[in-house]
Amino acid sequence: MTIFRIAAIAVLGFVLVLMPGTSRPALSAPTGDAASPAVAAPKASPPAAKPRDEELPSVPAPAFPQAQNKLDSWKDTLDTAERALRLRGIADATLTDLRERVAPVQSEARDLIGVISPRLEEASARAAELAPNANDATPQSDDIKLERAKLLAEVAARQGIIQQAKLINVRAQQSLDAISDRRRTIFTDSVLQRSPSLINPSFWVTLVGVVPQAASKFGELLSRWMESMTSQPLRALSGFAIAAVVLLVFFLSPGRRWQSRWTNRDPEIEHPGALRKTGSAASIVLAGTVIPGVSLFVLYQSLVALGVLPYDIAAIARALFAGIIFAFFFSSLATAVLAPGRPSWRLIDVDDRTADGIVPLALLLGIVAAAGLLIDATNLAIGAPAELSLVSQAAISLAKAFLFMAVLRVAAGVIDDDSENEDSFKDTTKRSAWRLLVPLGWVTSAATVLGSLIGYIAFGRFVSAEMIVVTAVLMSFVLLSQLSDASIAAAFAYQGRVGRFLRQTAGLGSAAVRQIAALLSGFMQLALIALAAFMVLATWGINSDDLLGSISSAFFGFTV
Repeated sequence: MTIFRIAAIAVLGFVLVLMPGTSRPALSAPTGDAASPAVAAPKASPPAAKPRDEELPSVPAPAFPQAQNKLDSWKDTLDTAERALRLRGIADATLTDLRERVAPVQSEARDLIGVISPRLEEASARAAELAPNANDATPQSDDIKLERAKLLAEVAARQGIIQQAKLINVRAQQSLDAISDRRRTIFTDSVLQRSPSLINPSFWVTLVGVVPQAASKFGELLSRWMESMTSQPLRALSGFAIAAVVLLVFFLSPGRRWQSRWTNRDPEIEHPGALRKTGSAASIVLAGTVIPGVSLFVLYQSLVALGVLPYDIAAIARALFAGIIFAFFFSSLATAVLAPGRPSWRLIDVDDRTADGIVPLALLLGIVAAAGLLIDATNLAIGAPAELSLVSQAAISLAKAFLFMAVLRVAAGVIDDDSENEDSFKDTTKRSAWRLLVPLGWVTSAATVLGSLIGYIAFGRFVSAEMIVVTAVLMSFVLLSQLSDASIAAAFAYQGRVGRFLRQTAGLGSAAVRQIAALLSGFMQLALIALAAFMVLATWGINSDDLLGSISSAFFGFTV
């Protein structure tokens, strides 16, 4: 037993000697392979370095009180517009007022975005430049951290302003779209409004009963005007004398001689130049519109200034003068384009019979249109009954429709096969491809007559007025299109002023000058087409501002 005790004590002592923590140097430094993994493990996965700028100093966000005040004002304007658009009954004048208030908000919001965006990019670039480099072990100074914190705060503040402005831009566009929809709805309802039918005998019975009352009001209106004129005869005569002097100045001035030189189209000239022909046509329209227009304008302003036009009479005078000016314009435009009796000066390929027949009818159409304006203004001034206003509008619409039917009959120009051979008929048809519009004209004229008779007088009135507008726009487009082409061709010709200037100063060759002329001519044609479209769409209840706003939103409502 003693031997076993001694052996156990010896083994225990040997184990104690080999345990870790001993102070023996030979055992404290591992030299074997068993110790190698314990040393290599921490070197293989070193701890990741922590960012040194996680805690930036706290700085107050910069304020932009001027921009914020604008944003708040724009929000109030849009809130008011949106509340108004939620109402059911809203007048067209109110919609126009809302658009005039909302459209500037959208434009100014876009301007604000354009002003702040470059500064936001500058602040973002500076903040990125001050960001710490992960490979740089040198800690950043407190000044750099403070500057970076200020830049980041500025970036956040400017981003907030831009986001608010973008939201206002979207809200404004939505409001403008809603305004356009409401205006188109009002226009459609007014055009398709049902009225008493003219073929209903009860309508005429009612009309006969209200005519004496309207006639009495009209007589009282004329009496008041005559009293005003007779009480101040010298002033009235002075107004007419001033207008007469203005009219004489046009016919006696050297400008009149220049005008006669351009408007006189010599029938002996068989092949006038393009610029000479179109310039003469433009001069005829200009002289036929400007001379009576300026004279009537001076007469009206003189009578108003002299106090011989009461308020209600002034409204009738404005309508009368505007109608007379339009009649002169429409007649002179037809004369300039069709050139009756002078086929070599004609801007459209039609025969003499067609041109000679259309021009007098165009004058009658202008007179009827002027009469319509005068009657509408008179009915409004005397407060005419609804029946009288409806029958007068229907009468004007029917007169326009029948005159257009006469124009279409002349414009068709069907050639008698007995007097002309087939080759001549084919040649005339080929030259007059624009006559394809004749069937459409017959449809619209028939719709005017039918609508006016069955109770859609507003529709008939709209269609008849639209035919005159479209005809005037088409003739004006033909004139301006040919005039622009002729002017550009003459200016950029080899001996033209612009062409010679470009060759001598810019060193351009003839081919380059011709290319510039072609591009400019194409641009002018596109501009004239856009102008013609605007003129026609304006009569369809589509405001030019609405269309321009939609185009602007399509092209400038986004950023890249």
